[in-house]
Amino acid sequence: MALFKADTLKKVNSTKEKFNKKKAELQEKRTKLVEERDMLRSALENDLQRQIMEGTSPDKKLQNEFDKVNADLERVTLQLGSLDGILSKELQKHKDDVKKESDKVVSTYREQELKLEDDLKQIKLQYFEKLAEYHEAYLTASRKYSEFRDIMDTLEIPKRPINKNIAFNMVQDFNNQYQGMFSTAELRDAYYGKVPYSARMYKEGK
Repeated sequence: MALFKADTLKKVNSTKEKFNKKKAELQEKRTKLVEERDMLRSALENDLQRQIMEGTSPDKKLQNEFDKVNADLERVTLQLGSLDGILSKELQKHKDDVKKESDKVVSTYREQELKLEDDLKQIKLQYFEKLAEYHEAYLTASRKYSEFRDIMDTLEIPKRPINKNIAFNMVQDFNNQYQGMFSTAELRDAYYGKVPYSARMYKEGK
């Protein structure tokens, strides 16, 4: 689900893109102005050297060019330093819409969460009821089988154990095979959005 309405998100991103584009242009311009200023500064130093050694007059055109480039550099540097503040002010115009839409996402998620939690509770209830049914089946089979014990002893028929083959372990972390009881690893995988590998293999094999 998108965090904002398309128009709100479009306006926010468009504003940021415009400022980023302008910032890149100013940075590029500043780099060129710094290079040009340094070249002109070197030329002014050479001109000063000629004035001293040869008694020539100052190159006013060169000085004017340097002053102009230096002024442009100061202006561009000031603009760069102001961009973040200007962007912040511009984005403030969308604050109410952003808050409204982001709050809507949270509210929608809460509704989904409540519905999913209710579904999980129902599945959990059915699972517990099925576990109880499993135990009753075990008790019934044990009771019925015990009725044959005397005659089986008389006839020397070997007894077969009736056990719960679905193991219960409070600290079980991992099942080698897909079983009717959960393991910690399986629950952890599912909780973080991944259907356990053993469950996927079980589904494919059905």
